[in-house]
Amino acid sequence: MLYTYTKDHNYRPPQPSRFLGRATAILPLFFLFVGLVLVGQVAYPIVGWYLFPLSGISKGTVSPLATNFSPTDVPTLVAPVRAVDIVSNPSYQTSSWFPAANQFKEIINSNLKTYTISIPKLKIDAGTVEIGGDDLKKSLIAWPTSATPGNYGVNIIFGHSELPQFANTKDYSGMFTHIMELADGDIIYADYDGVRYKYQVIDRQVIDPDNLSVLEQRFDDRYLTLITCVPPGTLWKRGVVKARLTQT
Repeated sequence: MLYTYTKDHNYRPPQPSRFLGRATAILPLFFLFVGLVLVGQVAYPIVGWYLFPLSGISKGTVSPLATNFSPTDVPTLVAPVRAVDIVSNPSYQTSSWFPAANQFKEIINSNLKTYTISIPKLKIDAGTVEIGGDDLKKSLIAWPTSATPGNYGVNIIFGHSELPQFANTKDYSGMFTHIMELADGDIIYADYDGVRYKYQVIDRQVIDPDNLSVLEQRFDDRYLTLITCVPPGTLWKRGVVKARLTQT
């Protein structure tokens, strides 16, 4: 038997649904948008530090030594370490923040190895400070040769920062993320040996990692210095907040 095939001129191949066609066109644009948003969340906090510098931050580096203070028996510091040499070091260890000063660390001879600080404006409540520690994931760290709260000299405290969208004031990995938002007059409390000391912010600075002036002591009054990495989540610079004791 012979068969013949005749083309049906009215035949139309199946067409994709209107919804599927639109989805195929929109999905690439959607994923592109999501990608740009994610990149922007990481890049904006960093770029913003350079495009929109915080008002009130000292433009120059001021020596922490009083003009009438002449320290004696202070060792000469070794040549500064370049900032680029620090980037590869673990950011959670204070020993990597100012490497040139590590050989001058001396643990303070005290029975108290921890105390707490609170910053109401930033909702930091009783953050533990370990004297001479080196792990910023577990606590804030007090530079071992700095003064203890309430004593003449400078009480120097390190805290880690991270990208603002991930920061948590109850997590030591990012507890100091927002300290550069403090303004002159803001209050910081230090609770040490059963006594609460009240400090008031007097200055903010951004310095290079090889600038060791913030680790020096001055004894004309009782000071508190908070140090973190800026821009938040990077190791490029050091953000410094200085405060003075107002009352006990």
